[in-house]
Amino acid sequence: MTILAKDMPFYQISQVSKLLGITSDRLRTYEEEGIIKPYRAKHTKDGKRLFTLEEIEWLEIIRELIKLGVTIPVIRILISSKLKIGKALVKEKDEKIIILIEKLYTHPVYKKLLIVP
Repeated sequence: MTILAKDMPFYQISQVSKLLGITSDRLRTYEEEGIIKPYRAKHTKDGKRLFTLEEIEWLEIIRELIKLGVTIPVIRILISSKLKIGKALVKEKDEKIIILIEKLYTHPVYKKLLIVP
């Protein structure tokens, strides 16, 4: 996980992009796909996206899942369905994915993404 200054409450999209080694466009795509909801600054014309430390941690989990071959649509389904995943149902090589999914479900950002019917 990336180590960030605890005294800085928000990070701009360009900072997060550099920290995670991904493009700002990719972060915007994650927002469009509904797997992240950054704070939108109301006092600026363009409503800049601002990310908290929690959201950066969340994005790191997402990035790890992607590195393991989990696609954005599958991540979106996992977030929206909160599947009960039994270890007996998966292959040994998929245990890292299960651990990361469990981290997603217990992460504070998860609650922000849930759509209450």
